[in-house]
Amino acid sequence: MIPHATDTIEIRASLDGAGLRFSSNLMSFLANRKKGYSFHLGDWLQSLDEDTLGHLQQLAETALHGAPAIGTALEDLVLVVIHALAAERGAEKIAFGEEQLGRHVELLCMLATLERLRRRGLLAYANVMSLELDADNAIVLSPEAFEQEGDIRRQMLRGLH
Repeated sequence: MIPHATDTIEIRASLDGAGLRFSSNLMSFLANRKKGYSFHLGDWLQSLDEDTLGHLQQLAETALHGAPAIGTALEDLVLVVIHALAAERGAEKIAFGEEQLGRHVELLCMLATLERLRRRGLLAYANVMSLELDADNAIVLSPEAFEQEGDIRRQMLRGLH
């Protein structure tokens, strides 16, 4: 479960990256991108294969719904949020309140869901997709999306609760 605002978050990242699948992948992506190009979380999400993207979405959902055995996986999500925000802001250090962590993980889950729907041809991005809480993450729905409205609504609600 995402920590409450009064909880202390301790990140114990192992040196070999064991158990830190997503943050290691993100760090590799960031290290290999061309200099001078801005980063948005959507760039990385689009680079993930379907299985990895699905696992990221499931992990974020699990964290949001309070699975007690999430452990190191929550640390992995925290590192993804921290590194993605730092890269989007072009900063070496970032600061945000612990109370915002849950909102960032929720947004990460939603953006992973949107990327999966985009790959199915049900939507397109109107602009870049960002992990910033106040970002204008706009989408354009395809005509096929309206035919599958119930399924899309269930997927989105599952990621938002």
